[in-house]
Amino acid sequence: MRPPAPIGTAVNDAIAWWLKLSSGEACEQDQRDCDAWRGAAAENEQAWQRLQQGMAQSVGRLEPALAQAGSSLRATLVRPARRRVLLSAAAVAGSASGAWLLNRQIPLANLAADLSTDTAQRRDFALPDGSVLTLDARSRADIDFSAGQRTIHLLAGAVIAQPQANRTTPLIVRTRHGEVGSQGAPAMVRLEEQATLVVALGNTLQVRPQGQRQHLLQAGQGTRFGPDWIAPPDQALRPAASWRDGLLEMHDRPLAEFVAALQPYQAGLLQVSAAASRIRISGLYPLDDTQRALSALLHTTPIVLKRYTRWFTLIDTLPAA
Repeated sequence: MRPPAPIGTAVNDAIAWWLKLSSGEACEQDQRDCDAWRGAAAENEQAWQRLQQGMAQSVGRLEPALAQAGSSLRATLVRPARRRVLLSAAAVAGSASGAWLLNRQIPLANLAADLSTDTAQRRDFALPDGSVLTLDARSRADIDFSAGQRTIHLLAGAVIAQPQANRTTPLIVRTRHGEVGSQGAPAMVRLEEQATLVVALGNTLQVRPQGQRQHLLQAGQGTRFGPDWIAPPDQALRPAASWRDGLLEMHDRPLAEFVAALQPYQAGLLQVSAAASRIRISGLYPLDDTQRALSALLHTTPIVLKRYTRWFTLIDTLPAA
């Protein structure tokens, strides 16, 4: 269940206090002010402890990566005076790869979400009504089952909702573009930058862009929608849900979509040039072994992989002969 309403603001405040106290510029009065804030409300102390636990787990995951990244980067990351800059992802002693590494390994935004997953992690969550929610890698969502409603707020990434059947109260997956409702049919919903992608994996779904009328999506159909538009149903979008089985299935799709789907499973930065992004590809690729997926792509597509470090890979077109 979603925590009491103030906790979201409290978590944001806790992050702000943590950044201030870790900046290397905090004074004793700042510490006293933070202690006073923690004692002012139970929600504040709960948020502070939640942040500390999350940071401890994330730093633990980061340690092996730092050991391999080199002593200079490690020294920069742990230097107190630099932490505020690092957490803003601006720089790590001028190293873009270091900033990306920190951002990938310590996703502070997840700490304010009810449900979340890390890089290369898929996870099932049981909801209070018996429904099951599967989150793709690097996804996060909030849950609201108050006042008789069943609402999933998808904040990032993708989910597959398998609702417990309820004829009176549909399970709603809501994004910034609109909402998808189901009485009992499974649905895959992915939040993209410009649109929301939805695939009906069972029976009929109800799709409603913000401020627009409801549209029905039949089994096996997919569509994309924005706040004030919706694309025609398309059977070709069904493979977009193949991540549930740890697979990336492509049928004559642009390479840019391959990169977007693989990135949540890749610890380092994966980019594609403008020219290569338009190449159409087809195939079945393993999400849980990104290097094997890239190798398979390399052997079937006119591209070149440019690995500048283990943290940065660029996919580009083959140079002209």
